[in-house]
Formats: sequence, C-alpha cells, structure tokens
Amino acid sequence: MDTTRGNYAFNLADCIQYGIAHHHDMVNANLDVDFSKEQVKEATAKLFPHADINANFTDNLKLATSLIPDIANGNYDKKIPVQFGTRFSSSATGQVNQTIFQSDYFLGLKASRVYRGLSTKNLTRTEIDTKVAIIKAYYAVLTNQENIRLSKSNLDQLRKTLTDTKARYDAGVSERVDVDRIQVSYNNGVTQIENQIRELVYTMQLLKFQMGMPQESNLELRETVQDLNVESFSTDTLNYKVEDRIEYSIQNTQIALNELSLKSKKMAYLPQLNFFVNYGYNWFSTRFGDLYKTGFAASALGLNLSWSVFTGTERLHQIQEQRITLKKSQNDLDFLSQQIKLEVKSANTSYESNKATFVTQKTNMTLTQGIYDRIVLKFEQGVATSLDVISAESQLTQARTDYVNAMLATLISKTDLDKAMGRIK
Repeated sequence: MDTTRGNYAFNLADCIQYGIAHHHDMVNANLDVDFSKEQVKEATAKLFPHADINANFTDNLKLATSLIPDIANGNYDKKIPVQFGTRFSSSATGQVNQTIFQSDYFLGLKASRVYRGLSTKNLTRTEIDTKVAIIKAYYAVLTNQENIRLSKSNLDQLRKTLTDTKARYDAGVSERVDVDRIQVSYNNGVTQIENQIRELVYTMQLLKFQMGMPQESNLELRETVQDLNVESFSTDTLNYKVEDRIEYSIQNTQIALNELSLKSKKMAYLPQLNFFVNYGYNWFSTRFGDLYKTGFAASALGLNLSWSVFTGTERLHQIQEQRITLKKSQNDLDFLSQQIKLEVKSANTSYESNKATFVTQKTNMTLTQGIYDRIVLKFEQGVATSLDVISAESQLTQARTDYVNAMLATLISKTDLDKAMGRIK
C-alpha cells in the first residue's frame, strides 16, 4: 500500500471513489477477477495441440542372453545362447497430441467462464461492502464534528455566564458558591470537548482505514451534517426486488456451477478421443564414439480412444451426490429470498424508529436550548439561582448528546436499509 503522505479535501462521493480504488479488499477482489480471466484462458488452452520431446541414452553394460534353437546346424532340439542388440543405444522422439473429444473439456471451459462471472459478482459485493463501511465511518466523523460544534457553542455561552458571575461577585452582588458551581460546569464542558476531539480523531482514522488511505495523510471533509438534510430522507420499501441484491445473483451463479458439475459427472461415461503424430531417430552402436554416426528415422500417427466402460457404482453415487448438492443450492436461494425480505423489514423498522427519535430529539434540543437561555437571563437578573443554571446546562448537554446519537443512528440505519434493498450499487 502506498504510504505517501497526501492532503485531501473530500466529500462523501470522493471518499467512496478513493476507497474503491485503494481499499485492501477491493485490490484483492480485482486481482481475483484477473485470476479468473487467466483460468478461462487456461481452460481454453487445453484444447490446443500439446507437443512433447522425449530422448534417452542407454548403456547396456551386459546384454541380456536368450536361448534359441541351433538353426545353423539343423539341430532344433539344441539350444544355443545368443545376445541381441548393441551395448549403446539412443533415441529422440517428438510427438504432437491433439484432443478431439473430451467431455470434461467443454464443460470445464463453460464452468471457468461462469466462475469468472462469480468473481466479478464477488467484486461487486466487495465494492458494496466497502461503500457501506465508508459511508458509516463518514457519518460518524460528521456527527462527531457536529457534537463538538454544539458543545463549543454551549461552552461559549457558559463562559460568558461564568465571566458575568465573577464580575458580579467582585461587585459584591453574587456569592462565591455561584461562581464555583458554574466553574465546575465549565470545567466539565472543557473536558467533554477534549474527549470529543479524541473521538473525532479516532473516527477520522477509521474513515481513512476504510478508504485504504495511509494514516499519515491529511483528510478534511467538505460537508457537514447540515448538507445531509437528514429529515428529508425518504424510503420506498414496496418497490424493491430481492433480485437486486448481489447475494441473490451470486447464489444463482452457484446453482449454475452445481448444474455444470452434475452434467460433468453424467458425461464422464463418454469416451475420450485423441490424435497423435510423432517423429524420431534411433541410434545403435557397439562403441560409444560411433553411436551418433548413423541414425534410423521412425514416425507414426494414429488415434487413441479411451473409454472407461464400468467403474463399479462409483459414478452413480457421484451423480446422486451432485444432485443433492444442486437441490441444496436451490433451497438456499429460496431461503435467501425470505431472508432478504426479513432484512428489509427489520432495517426499515430500525430506520423509521431512529428517524422518529431524531425528529423528537431535535425538537427537544431546541426547546432545551430555549429553557437554558431563559434560565441564564433570569440568573443574570437575579431571579434564578446558579443551581438552576447548572441544571439547565446539564439538561441541554444531555439533549444535545441524544440529538447527535439519534442523528448517527438514523444515518446508519438508512444505509443499512439501502443495502438490504440492494440500492447501493
């Protein structure tokens, strides 16, 4: 992976585009596609002619002895020992073989092409998973940034209240306990923002990881949660099709592979026919130095038929096994269809609930902010206590936290719903 430091200012689409090109899983998935292409070429090459050259050299240290009738003397009952051949012999033969018919070849070629389609679909699934991971990490960064923005806004207001309270205390109008209470709340606010910044740093690191971006790079986001307009999100869970899910297509491909495997077992009963032609030389000599002075050519061509007529009942059981495997894959497809429908219902339930909570929490935060502003005004006018201010500030902090959490939950559940319906392409 490239670890060169870079400076980037991205929106969500840019982050996704970068991740598709650089994420580890995407790189490997693309390599798998290249690998499957080579497998198709390999399967195609099996039908090309295959040429071989074989050569040997033999030193018959002691020639074998045979007994034959004594024909020369007309005594056929008498056996005499003789030796045939020469001490040294050598040969070299080149042969070309061409497959004319082999049942597995054409099925294997088709299976390799189907496998290539499977690797392409796995690439699509990896791309979808990568997009989902990037989207969720991106939303986590934006909501953390929003959380910090709201916290800082609240802290600025609390700082002003603390400054005003100190001034009134110095003028003898306010008590020391009021200053200390607001100071404690202010200190907690500072620490909370520091913790939120640490969380933001981590979520940014997670986003870069999901994008395949080196951690040394500097990444800035060009969007905020206001650009997302969460409340305007809409869903249509009626007009989706289970066939849109890449998992459904992958399972269909698996069924096709199982069908080819079954067909391959059935066609294993067919014979195999090959053509061959060869040409070579043979050398013989009683002395090594004279071995290659004279050679004798030899050539042949022919057909080779191989037919395994009976192999017990092994093939019958293999065919039955493949039929069972095919039925299981078809059953898995039906189950996957029901599973997808249930996933959509579950994801839609979560999304609708989270969105309703988000709308409520947004309203609550606005109301709590108004309560806090009025309590601070009353405190400055001397008709409210510092405890009232601290209580209102605590409620505002909780409302702000609930609002941000509800926003993130809504964004994530919307992403899960889109994925469940197959709308993340």
